[in-house]
Amino acid sequence: MDNTEEHNVPTQQNQPVAEPVTAPVMNAEGDFTPGWFTRFEELQPHAATLSKFHRPEALAKSYANLEKLRGYPDATDSARMAAFRAAMGLPEKAEDFLMERPQNTPDEIWNEELVKQLSGVAHEYGVPPKALAALVERYTDEGRRYMERCHMQQNAAVEQADAVLQQSWGPAYESNMNTIGAFLRTMGERAGINVEALMENPALRANPDFARLMLEAASLMEEAPLHTGKEPDRKSEAHRIAHDPAHPLHEAYMRTSHPQHRYANEQYDRLAFGRKL
Repeated sequence: MDNTEEHNVPTQQNQPVAEPVTAPVMNAEGDFTPGWFTRFEELQPHAATLSKFHRPEALAKSYANLEKLRGYPDATDSARMAAFRAAMGLPEKAEDFLMERPQNTPDEIWNEELVKQLSGVAHEYGVPPKALAALVERYTDEGRRYMERCHMQQNAAVEQADAVLQQSWGPAYESNMNTIGAFLRTMGERAGINVEALMENPALRANPDFARLMLEAASLMEEAPLHTGKEPDRKSEAHRIAHDPAHPLHEAYMRTSHPQHRYANEQYDRLAFGRKL
C-alpha cells in the first residue's frame, strides 16, 4: 500500500481566467480615447463619422442639431433651411442645380427657362438634385411618348381624310388634288406666301372639307381669274398655261377630259392669239 500523500497540483484547467482589460472610452481630461468607437460592434458602420468627434459634448451637440433637422423644414425658415441644406449636402444656390438635357428629348418639350424655374423651386424646398433630375427625366419621357401618340393620331386622321376623298371623288382624286395644289401655289405666289408647309399641315389635311373647299375655290378662279389691277403679259400668261404645271389652268388645258378643258383652251387662245371669246 502506497502511503504517499497526494498533493493538489494546480492545473491549467482550474486556473482562474483573467478578465480582459478594456481601455477606457475617455481619458482623464474628458476626451474620447483614439478609436473609442471600435469597442462597440454596432458602431463600426459609422466609424468614419464618429472619428470626427473628440469630446462627448461635440457628439451631443451634433445629435441635438440632427434632431432639429428631422423632417423637411419650412421653406420660409431660411436659417433652418440653410442648416438643412448644409447637413444634407445640398447645393447652396439654385444655380448649382445642373440639369442635363436627357438624350433624345425633342426641342418641342425641352424648355430651358422652365428647368431654371424648377431648379429654383427645388433649392427653395430642399429637394435633392438627383430627385429633381429624376423628375425632369420622367417628365421628358412622358412628353416624348405624348408627342409620338399625337403624331400617330394625326397620321391616322390624314389617312382617313384621304380615304374619304378617294371614295367621294373616285378616279378624279389625283386630278383634284393636283388642282388644289396648283391653286394654293398660285395663291401663295400672289400673296408672297410659301404654302408648302400649309399644304402639309396635318390639321388641314385631316379635314376633307378643307380639300373640297379648295377645289371649289380653284374652279371659281378658273371661271373668273383674279384681277391684280394690271394687265398681264398675254404671251407669258399663255406660255404658263401650256407649260407651267403650277398654273391653275395647265391641268385643264393639257387634259381633254378635264371638265374645264374648253375654258382653258379659250383662255389660251385669247391670250396667245388675241381671239375674242
